[in-house]
Amino acid sequence: MPDFDRIDLMNYAMYGNDFDPQWDEIRAFIKSNASAQKELEEIKRTVPSPHVGKRRMPNAPSNDPREMSGENPSAEPRKPNSGNVTKSWWQKILGD
Repeated sequence: MPDFDRIDLMNYAMYGNDFDPQWDEIRAFIKSNASAQKELEEIKRTVPSPHVGKRRMPNAPSNDPREMSGENPSAEPRKPNSGNVTKSWWQKILGD
């Protein structure tokens, strides 16, 4: 059986589960080693779980500015009329 270190235990605490066969060896190591069990418990207490608070609300606001303004995000962005001369941002600020 391979010997696992604290990083392996931390990875198991963060990402491992009891059902994935990928984690069989480290689960067997933890069951057979009392100090690894204690260290895993300490890691679980001190390191926040990556799964906590990651759920996204179905009606959560989006970061897409087109969605915030009510535009269809799949539509092409508006193109300015070619007849209107658009001023650059510094011309608008300076009033030129």
